[in-house]
Amino acid sequence: MGSGAHDEAVTETATTWFVRMSADAATDAERRAFRVWLEGDPAHRDAYAQVETLWVELAGIPDPRPAREANGRTGHSARAKPSIRPIIRRPGIRRYAVLAACLLLMAVWGLWSLGGYDRLRADHATAVGETREVTLADGSVVHLNTDTAMGVAFAGDRRVVRLYRGEAFFTVARDQRRPFEVVTAGGVARAVGTAFNVRSEEAAMTVAVAEGRVAISPGVAAPQSGHSVILGPGEALRQTASGRGVPVAATVETLTAWRQGKLVFANRPLRAVVAELDRYRPGTIVLLSGKAADERFSGVVSLADTDRALAAIESTLPVDVIHLTAYLTLLRGRE
Repeated sequence: MGSGAHDEAVTETATTWFVRMSADAATDAERRAFRVWLEGDPAHRDAYAQVETLWVELAGIPDPRPAREANGRTGHSARAKPSIRPIIRRPGIRRYAVLAACLLLMAVWGLWSLGGYDRLRADHATAVGETREVTLADGSVVHLNTDTAMGVAFAGDRRVVRLYRGEAFFTVARDQRRPFEVVTAGGVARAVGTAFNVRSEEAAMTVAVAEGRVAISPGVAAPQSGHSVILGPGEALRQTASGRGVPVAATVETLTAWRQGKLVFANRPLRAVVAELDRYRPGTIVLLSGKAADERFSGVVSLADTDRALAAIESTLPVDVIHLTAYLTLLRGRE
C-alpha cells in the first residue's frame, strides 16, 4: 500500500474510532480496544488528534453517532465530546480534505441514508432486520423485507404502491378493472393478479415474477406508451430509470429466499455478499481490503444470525472479521 493510501486508511480508522468514543454507550472493552489501537503507532495518535481538531472546526456538522430506535436506525444531533486530550498538529491540505470528506459523509449517512425521511412519508415500514406482512384494502398481501418503506394510493381505477426503499413481495388480488402498479425510483411494475418481488435500489429496481405476468417499464407513462417488457413466471429483470432492462441470472427462488429467513450466495464477490448482509444488520460492515472484495463466497446463511455468516466468511476466505462495536464490523484481508 502506498503512503497516500496508507494515510487515508489510518484517517478513516481514526474517524471511526472518534465517532464511537464520542458515544455515551461506548463500553469499557471498546475503550480498551481503542487505547490499544491508539498506542500501537504514533501515526494513529496523530490521525486521531487531527480528527478531533477538525471536528471542532466543523462544529456545525451534526453528530453522526448511530442509535437504535423503535422505527430503525437514525442519528443524534449534538457536539461530539473528545475522549482524550489531542496532540494538536495542523493537518496538510490533502489530509484535511480527506478528513472533511469522511466526517461529512458520516454525518449525512447518519441523518439521511438510514431511511428516516422515507419512513416519515410511508404508510407501512420495517426496521433493519425486521420483516412484516400487511394486507391492503383490496385484499392484496405484501410481505415487506428489511429496512423497507412503502406508500399506498388506491383511488378510482388505479391501485398504486410506491416503494420508497427496500424490498417487498406482492401477492396481488385480481381486479381486471384496476391494474396494480408498484412505482420505484428505477421504474414501474404493473400487474393485474399475480405474485412478484420488487427490490428498489437507487435509480433501479429488480423484479422477479413467481406467478402470472408483470409489465416492467422505466417510467409511469411507459405502460401506456408500449415501452414495457413483459415478464412471466420464473423470470427476473433489473430495470434502470434510464430505460435499460437487464435480465437477472439468479432464480426467483434465490431472489426471494429472504421470505424463508435465508440468503443464498452462489460464487458471489465478497463485496456483494457484504452489501447484502449489511441490509439486515444495525450499523454497518466496512470492507477494508479492495483485494479481499474480489474473493468469491458460496453458501446459504440464516438471517436470524448474521454473525454466523460473517464467521463462515472468515473461516473460508482470507479475511479477518473485527467486531468493534454492535454497530461497526470491519472485514480486513489477511496479508
